[in-house]
Amino acid sequence: MALTEQQIQNWARALSETENDKCVKTVAAIRKILVDHFGSKVKVFLQGSYANSTNVRRDSDVDIVVCYDNAYYSDLSSLTEQEKITHNQNCTSHDYHFPEFKNDVESLLRTHYGSSVTRKEKCLTIDGNTYRVNADVVPCFTHIRFYAPQAISVEGIQLFTDTNNITVINFPDHHKNNGQTKNQSTDQKYKAVVRILKNCRNQLVDNNKINDKLVSSFLLESLVWNVPETHFNTTFHKNAVNNVICKIYTDMADHTVSNNYAEINDLMYLFRGPNKKTPAEVRTFLENAYNVIN
Repeated sequence: MALTEQQIQNWARALSETENDKCVKTVAAIRKILVDHFGSKVKVFLQGSYANSTNVRRDSDVDIVVCYDNAYYSDLSSLTEQEKITHNQNCTSHDYHFPEFKNDVESLLRTHYGSSVTRKEKCLTIDGNTYRVNADVVPCFTHIRFYAPQAISVEGIQLFTDTNNITVINFPDHHKNNGQTKNQSTDQKYKAVVRILKNCRNQLVDNNKINDKLVSSFLLESLVWNVPETHFNTTFHKNAVNNVICKIYTDMADHTVSNNYAEINDLMYLFRGPNKKTPAEVRTFLENAYNVIN
């Protein structure tokens, strides 16, 4: 049976004030622990669905970034060979490395939360309880792109997975700002459509229709962000989400189009490079999501 417009609108809503308050208290407690220990050497801020107001009730956990700010990783890909030499000559090496920092953050959190802390590939998860929601604490270093030997183009974050030491780079500030701009230009429908698709994903996972790793929240936010504003220009949320699904589904069949889909930060491509999802996997999800809605 197809979902009604009212059911779709329910899926489109942001978290209630009560649910949001629990998230706020969780973030405040963890931030205090981190800052009390590391002081001005770290920046602690939010990223992910909660920070970008695209989380749904089922996924009301928080992603808290703790970024070591006294050292950074450089992206020198835009520099000439001589410029790279000049840059490296002016750099100061550091003896505090990312694995050590992640270990220190883990030890600190275990002191306060004990067995509620689980170490994962990219983060440290703290299980929720009556007073707090689940939280993913993401240790990272600053990542800086240079356009000249000492001239910064853009700043982000960088970390490495525990297994295989895979590099992960993201730009949370650009992600957040671009999402807000898109939401404003679509009369608040961008984030509503993202929440609808996340609820679709959760229902499909619960019914064993798809694997829970098929599409991430980040992937969904980025996919929808690439859709032109005109596809959101409709009175009904159901029409908007159907328009978005059909547009992305069509684009994923054309390699020249899908290859230019950008991450929501608009600084990296969504399907280029290693360890990326494929357009075919996106189409599989969209087929199932369309069936749920219609």
